[in-house]
Amino acid sequence: MKFLLGGLAALVCAGLVVWAVHIEPSAQAGSFPKLTPTPNKTATARAPKPTPTPVPPALPATTPGVMIAECMGTGPNSVRTFFLWGTSRSGTQWLDLSIYNNGWLPGTFVAAGPFTSETWGFIWPGLLQGTTHYARVNTLTREGWKASGTYSFYTPVCDPAAYRPGPGPDMIALRDNLQRAIAASGFNAAVAITDLRTGESIDVMGDDPRLPGCTINLFALMRTVVDLQAGRYPEPEPGSLIGQTINRSDPITARALMKYYIGNGDVFAGMREVNSFMHSLGMHATLMDHPPAFGNESLFGYANNVITANDANRGLKALWDGNALTPPWRDYLLRKMMLVKPGLNYLIPAGVRGGAKVSHKNGFLYAEGWADNDVGIVWFERNGERFGYAISFFTQNVRYKYADIPLGQRVSSLAFQWFANRYGYP
Repeated sequence: MKFLLGGLAALVCAGLVVWAVHIEPSAQAGSFPKLTPTPNKTATARAPKPTPTPVPPALPATTPGVMIAECMGTGPNSVRTFFLWGTSRSGTQWLDLSIYNNGWLPGTFVAAGPFTSETWGFIWPGLLQGTTHYARVNTLTREGWKASGTYSFYTPVCDPAAYRPGPGPDMIALRDNLQRAIAASGFNAAVAITDLRTGESIDVMGDDPRLPGCTINLFALMRTVVDLQAGRYPEPEPGSLIGQTINRSDPITARALMKYYIGNGDVFAGMREVNSFMHSLGMHATLMDHPPAFGNESLFGYANNVITANDANRGLKALWDGNALTPPWRDYLLRKMMLVKPGLNYLIPAGVRGGAKVSHKNGFLYAEGWADNDVGIVWFERNGERFGYAISFFTQNVRYKYADIPLGQRVSSLAFQWFANRYGYP
């Protein structure tokens, strides 16, 4: 043990001070050599390499918005629009503008620019009146193109005569016939008819505010298809919910789409998106305060959702024109709208004859009387051409359930007869 401890002590000491022995030659013979302790070489400490400063990723600009859109005259291209956005300062910018919501396909949009990386606004004159537009800011960064989100907006109507052609004599006669039928029924009803080829439109009380019931959910479905078109989520599950909403006019599935898909888990965010979408289609008299049948989830504290027959037709025409959706996705929704179960086909479809297709969405509710509504597109194809009309029919304050069905069928029949006289039977 003593030897072991002595050895450990020697190792400890050797570890504390390590010396190498260097023997120098003696200056005199026989003299004892001098022992000169020489320390080992000490390693030079290396300075740490500096950590490179991370380069932040290049970002797109924020989604542009419109500060004001104003009429500068009465011509068709008389709208001046003031755009604002938040720049990312990541590179040269362009402001892109289109009337087609098709994912910015080449050749379908125009661009203003280039702008410096500090530019945050632009005044664009000469826009089409009464038209849905789509805008984005595209930035050329060191990492390539970075596009902002897409903003949709509806330009004001500066001259109604230039914006919408007046109805022909046959449509004026249709309006008179509809007016007489409604007056004879004694019901509080409104209707609008739009020729989707010419844009001609007539109405009876078409700007009167109405209780939409579940008809307003059609525009939540359209907004969902906008997301499907953009690839924001896969089709099967929301597509199934769209089909269920139409087939049985189900308010539960419509609410699920607004909450879990459009609103990303927030039903109020979903409704705000739907309202913004409807307004971008020119439906400025329409408002969704709550999901139909869920009055406790009020966005604004109002008692009722509101729509007009003319507004509903504006939305239907935007669908038909392929501006809100590309033609394949438009046809996807038109086909879904044909899947209404037989028990709910008692208004618009009941007045249609021959091989015409009926893509529609109905709505039914009780609020101080019954309201029985139906909005849709009646259409057919001939020799590669498509013919169709939008029809929106609303009643309210009806005393007895379904008492207004004969009127709705009469209105639909008059509209279809006018259509067949104009374009021939399908």
